Amino acid sequence: MSAGFLGDSGEGALPALALGWFVALLFLWLWWSRTRFARLLKDIPSTPIRGVFVGLVETSGKVEHDDPMIATLSGLPCVHYVWSVSEHWRRTQTYKDSKGRTQTRVVHGSDVVASGGESSDLRLRDATGAIIVRSLGASWTPVGTFARSATRGDALYHTQAPDRVVAGSTGRRTFSESAVPVGYTAWVIGNARVRFDGLALEIGSGADEGIFMISLAGERSHAITARVLAWLGLVLGTACAGGAGMALATAVRLPIDGVDERTGSIVLASANLALWLLVVGGMWAFIVRNGAVRVRTRWERAASLMDVELKRRADLIPNLVAVTRGGAAHEAAVQRAMAELRAGAASPGVFGILAERYPTLRADGAFLALQRELTETESRIAQSRTFEIQSRERLLERLGTFPEGLIARVMGVSRPPPSLASPAPRPSSPGNPPPG
Repeated sequence: MSAGFLGDSGEGALPALALGWFVALLFLWLWWSRTRFARLLKDIPSTPIRGVFVGLVETSGKVEHDDPMIATLSGLPCVHYVWSVSEHWRRTQTYKDSKGRTQTRVVHGSDVVASGGESSDLRLRDATGAIIVRSLGASWTPVGTFARSATRGDALYHTQAPDRVVAGSTGRRTFSESAVPVGYTAWVIGNARVRFDGLALEIGSGADEGIFMISLAGERSHAITARVLAWLGLVLGTACAGGAGMALATAVRLPIDGVDERTGSIVLASANLALWLLVVGGMWAFIVRNGAVRVRTRWERAASLMDVELKRRADLIPNLVAVTRGGAAHEAAVQRAMAELRAGAASPGVFGILAERYPTLRADGAFLALQRELTETESRIAQSRTFEIQSRERLLERLGTFPEGLIARVMGVSRPPPSLASPAPRPSSPGNPPPG
């Protein structure tokens, strides 16, 4: 840029412009990441454990473990804990002041002299069932379980930390610990997948969004924190971009006839702010569009799961009913034969019975198994229907708001059909339906 375009402070203002935009973009990333996280929490319906399906899920329940760890400081049974011991010190420092004279001052601080922690898998249970949560890769939000200061005269001072002390030690140590104890209610968001044995689901890392959290704070606390940080990032980023615009207006003079220096500064500052708003608006539009796509995909998965459960019922229940009826008919025939044999034994001159041994009857167990399977199947269908309804409501809510719904529809996100279009499938063997 030629000297005719720069003011007296131009050389110093242009680096300030670059620095202002760099810091503004850092705050913009904070706004983007926290806004996306807050909207993700809003879009994912919280489901009971029995209603957990494959994919990104959010659920909560009591923490359980058959052989929990014992926290180092508090002694609580837990599935995760971290602890540390800090030694406080006071030291005299020598330094030179602005005039080059040697001065001394007393400074205070602390050093960590011991620390540790451990995590393990856990079981989460609510009123509907239980599920295993694999802790590898999880982001934990524990609660404080131990906080205490001790001096050299306390037994705690020597039992949980090394005997050595740091230079200038004041003889005081701070012990702190946070943990996820057994029996607490934990909120989990992560990737639900089929267990290695194929018998059930488990929750772990690996979701497309890269989110896996085990928290005792709850969803509401994380959502509020994310929204506050998002607004803070947006406000501070706008302030930094505005400061960069002021630096640009101070440094640059527009070479336009009839435009005074003040008007030119206002034009440059306004153009800089407009560029910032354009960047923020573009990123916000993509956040809205991508969020709507995720909600639409989640509803499509919920609808397909609903179809799977209906097909399972149509295929399984008629066959179970047929098997149960066949077993009951067989046992009824056996009972009739036994009655006829007993009646024949009572008639003189026919034959005699030396001993009676009755076959074991199992029809009652078959009926109980059928009843349990019917209950389990209807429960699975109800849970999948609830998941589909919640996902549909999230999608309709997203597409029904303004201007977010308009942006999502313009960018190709369509509304779901009026109702679940796929009816219950027919039995897999329609040629041999169960009698009656």
